[in-house]
This record gives sequence, C-alpha cells and structure tokens, in this order.
Amino acid sequence: MIEFALVAPLLILMLLGGLEVAHTMYVRSALVGALQKAARDISLEGASAGARQDAIAASVADAVHQIIPGASVTLGSKSYRDYRNVADPAEEYNDANHNGRCDHGEAFVDSNRNGKWDLDGSVNGRGNARDVVLLIATVSYTRLGLTTLLAAAPRTVLTAKTLIRNQPNDQQADPPTGTCP
Repeated sequence: MIEFALVAPLLILMLLGGLEVAHTMYVRSALVGALQKAARDISLEGASAGARQDAIAASVADAVHQIIPGASVTLGSKSYRDYRNVADPAEEYNDANHNGRCDHGEAFVDSNRNGKWDLDGSVNGRGNARDVVLLIATVSYTRLGLTTLLAAAPRTVLTAKTLIRNQPNDQQADPPTGTCP
C-alpha cells in the first residue's frame, strides 16, 4: 500500500500530462483540417473577397469551437506573387554593385505595388489571380483541468499555416519595376 501511495501521484501526473498532449494534438489536427478546407474554398472564384474571408474565418472558428467552445480564433492571410516569394519575401532586385542592399538606382520588382523596395513584398489579404495565399490561423485556449495549475503558461496557443494558389481565372498582371534610392 505504501508503494502505491508513493507511485500514485506520479502516475496521475503522467496520465494528466498524456491527456493534455493528446487533447492538444486533437485540437491542432482539427485546426489544420479546417484551415486546409478554408484554403481550398478561398481559392475559388465567387463572392467578394471580404465576404469570402469572413465566411472562411467563421468556418475555421466553428470547427475549433466544436472542440473548445471558449477558444479565441484568428485568421489572417497574406498573398505573394509566387511560391518562392513565401520562402524569401524580399522583393527581387538587381544587385549591380554586389553589396547585398537595394541602393544606388538598382532596379527592383515592386511586388506589392507600393512604390518602394521592401524586405517583405507580400500584400495583406487574398491577392489576385494566380497569387499564392498564405493562410495563418491561431487558436488560444485555457488548458484542461489540473494541468492549468501545473503548466508554466495557463493558455495554449496553436498556429497553423497553409499555402494555396488562387485559381487562374484571370491573367496575373506583371508587377511594376522601380529603382532603389
């Protein structure tokens, strides 16, 4: 009996930790699945971009709220001209003097059409035809039961990202070029 009294707290702690990890994995898989479905929906032509974005945010939130009713869910999107721009978001430029900076009248491609060279050439929102859209969903919720007392942070924050290219329902316009100051 004494042995069980010594081992029981450790077993209970391991059980609670295992349940917390399993629950977090379940919420994450539901979030990723809802986000991927949203990505497929956002690429389709149809309603206005604002209405579509609101509907997609609501569908992701509904999927998460079925598991955790009190969770905070946010959905954001950025669009890029091409997949490689997601990995390296700096606008392309011709580094004529090989100093690693856009300067001294070097030509650059103004991907976000703001008239200046940027380290991040993305545009907030869904973008245009053939643009690559990066969807980012973030869920924040209070941990389960006693693990709230044992954890360093009382809330769990999960983030899921996915990429999809908009339907080529129109030709993608070439971005303007500019010169670096």
